[in-house]
This record gives sequence, C-alpha cells and structure tokens, in this order.
Amino acid sequence: MCDAEVAAVLLNRCTGQPFDDDEPSYLDILREGNLAFKHEIGFVGVRDLPDPEACCAESIIFADGSRALRISAAQGDTGWTQWTALQPLH
Repeated sequence: MCDAEVAAVLLNRCTGQPFDDDEPSYLDILREGNLAFKHEIGFVGVRDLPDPEACCAESIIFADGSRALRISAAQGDTGWTQWTALQPLH
C-alpha cells in the first residue's frame, strides 16, 4: 500500500475538509502519522486562457512518489471530491 492510499482513507474520514489559509489544519493528521509530503494547490483549465470553468486541484505528494488528489469547481459551491490515490510511476 502506498502512502497516498493511507492518506486518502484518513483524509476522507475527516468530517470537514475545507481549504483554509496557507496551511490547512487537516494536514496535521498526516504529520501525526509521520508521513513526509509536499502540499500543492492549483487550477485545471485551458492552457494560457482565463477559464471561469476551471477546477481547483489539491494535491499531496509523498516521498514514495504517490499522490493524493481532490478537485472542486473553482466558482462552485458543490465542494470537493473525495480524496483519491495515484500510484507512483515506478
């Protein structure tokens, strides 16, 4: 099992997962488990064009090369998807 699979299960069990401030408090659960990670926020849309339909993407990249990912509509109130795990490339 890769680190992202463990993280996705833990993060999906959190009751509220809003994106807040520069350092979201829900990342503390990963720190408590001594998981080494890098946290990134970005947008998914048409390249080089402002896109009102773009999605927000939140990604946590782990030392083993795996990644936990979730997305949300940039200007929607539907909230975030569940966290999903992406396997490392190797």
